[in-house]
Amino acid sequence: MKKILPLLLFACLLVSCSGFHVKNEIKNGSALKKLKHTGIIIRVTHNTPIELKYFNRNMTQWLEPYKKINNITLLVEISKNLNTARGDYNRFLQFSADKDFQYYQTMGIIAGYLKSNREELDNLKSENGLDSFLIYEVDGSYSSELQFSDFNSMAVIVDGNYQIVYMDRQADSFEAFEIDKGILREDLLDQVSNRLLDLMFKLGYLKEK
Repeated sequence: MKKILPLLLFACLLVSCSGFHVKNEIKNGSALKKLKHTGIIIRVTHNTPIELKYFNRNMTQWLEPYKKINNITLLVEISKNLNTARGDYNRFLQFSADKDFQYYQTMGIIAGYLKSNREELDNLKSENGLDSFLIYEVDGSYSSELQFSDFNSMAVIVDGNYQIVYMDRQADSFEAFEIDKGILREDLLDQVSNRLLDLMFKLGYLKEK
C-alpha cells in the first residue's frame, strides 16, 4: 500500500468498513471526549501468521495522510507482555464452547493485563505525554489455497486511570481471488488497519487534512 492513500480509494474502503461486523460493548462518550493524547498498542495473538512489525508498519502508513484531532502515538518499542497474547487463555476476546461471548471473562483478562503491565504503561504514559491507551488486539489468518482471509479483533480504550471507556469486538471473513501470499498478506493488513481507522474516524480522532 502506498503511503499517500488516494481520496477515491479511501472512500471505497470506508464503504467496505460498513461491512465490518463490530459489536460495541462499552462506550462512555463523555469520558472519550476528554482524551487528548492516546497511545495505540497493536497486540497480536500467539498464532497470528503475520509478524507484528508488519501490522505496525501498515498502520503507520494508513495514519500518515490524516489530521490527528486526538494526538495519536503508535507505540512500537514495547515489550511482548504488551503486544503479544501468549495463548488463547490470555486473549482479550473470549468465547464459550458454544461460541457465546464471555463478557466477564474478557473483563477479567483485560484487568489482569492492565495490572501486570502497570509499570511499563505508566512509563509509556510519562515518556509520551499520554492520557489514554487504545489497545487493538488482532487475530488473523489467510490462505492462498482456499482463497480466503479472516480476522477478529477487539479494541479497548482506557483512560489515564486505566478505566475502560470504550470496548468493542469484531469478526469478519473475506473471499480472496489471489494466489500470491504476499498480496494476500498485504490485503489482510489493509483490512486490519482499515477497521481501526474507521473506529478512529467515528470517535473523532482523525479527519481529512
